Amino acid sequence: MPEDYYEQLRKDPLYVSRADRAKANKAPSKSSSMGTMAEVRYPNAANREDLMSGIMDQDKDLVQGSFANLFYKPVTINGVNLKLEPVQPSIGTIVHGIDLSQDLKKESMVTFLRELWLERRVLLFRNQNHLSRQDMVDFAGYFGEVGRPFGEAEHVPNSPYDLNQQVKDPDIPNMLILPSDENVPNVASNWHCDATWQKRPPMASILMCREAPPIGGDTCFCDCYAMWEGLSLDTKKRVERLTAVHVGTIGHQMDGVTPEAVHPVARTHPETGKTVLYVQQGFVRRFAEEHQVPEDEEKRLLLEMKLQEGRPEYTCRVKWEPGSLAMWDNRAVLHCASGDFWPHRRLMERLTILDFEESRRTPYYQPAALQPSQNTR
Repeated sequence: MPEDYYEQLRKDPLYVSRADRAKANKAPSKSSSMGTMAEVRYPNAANREDLMSGIMDQDKDLVQGSFANLFYKPVTINGVNLKLEPVQPSIGTIVHGIDLSQDLKKESMVTFLRELWLERRVLLFRNQNHLSRQDMVDFAGYFGEVGRPFGEAEHVPNSPYDLNQQVKDPDIPNMLILPSDENVPNVASNWHCDATWQKRPPMASILMCREAPPIGGDTCFCDCYAMWEGLSLDTKKRVERLTAVHVGTIGHQMDGVTPEAVHPVARTHPETGKTVLYVQQGFVRRFAEEHQVPEDEEKRLLLEMKLQEGRPEYTCRVKWEPGSLAMWDNRAVLHCASGDFWPHRRLMERLTILDFEESRRTPYYQPAALQPSQNTR
């Protein structure tokens, strides 16, 4: 599958234009995380070929293997023996012992996984490379409505400037395929929630790894509940009624129009009732003008929120292997990829999931004192 995809990709005009730097034997730009880390790994290379050769030489003796003493919780659901391995204390669980093409046919397994997902925000499943792309669609369909590549159909990007949109699977048109290779490094290495520039952002995303670098290229997730709790009390009081403007990039344009949406800074999770900080450096540009927040105060508040992103206590880190599939709650976590794996290749496949209950799709804020009781367990 990877080779067939790359054969198509290398004929794409955007790929060809972005490969000009490789053709000129110039190193990846150090303004990107990939270029920065390449320079760190092999400093002062004369050119791109020298840089690539130096890094690949560092990695050439790596061999695949596993050795670790892990703590896990044994659970049996419908006769399926699962091992639940926590990645970090508050966020992330690796679910061992499940076949996603077979073991969700009983509703009790779906219910168990959904409750675990709401509690842990990020679930990872290993050894799922046997899943076809249609199997991924079927899996996503247990939890919600499979969305377009960026969620709702209200705004469907068709930008010629986003490499991830250029080569599609005609049989699975809602899948986004994310490539990165030695010629055109490609990685989303800023903290973000998926498509918050939509009026109704997707509930969840699933991401399958089809090809992984031997080292690097992890995806990091950050707990937005913890980000809210980490703010000072004064800041919480100041921002809890504010809204913020989320703006897409040129790669998210539809017919040349850049998407924009306004969402609450403090968001109430529609299933758990908890408050998340719904602000991230990826797409938030400013507070809504109606609040008339002075510029200096706006900068200070946005900086305080930005400094919550990626704190070690709030995060978990997923190391990819071919066949690893992650599902995360896009309402409660940020994520970013680690742009440190060039010149190795990485090929990922993503689907977005919309909430079955349309009334829960639009972000809102309701103070805890006004909420009905919530119990997800």
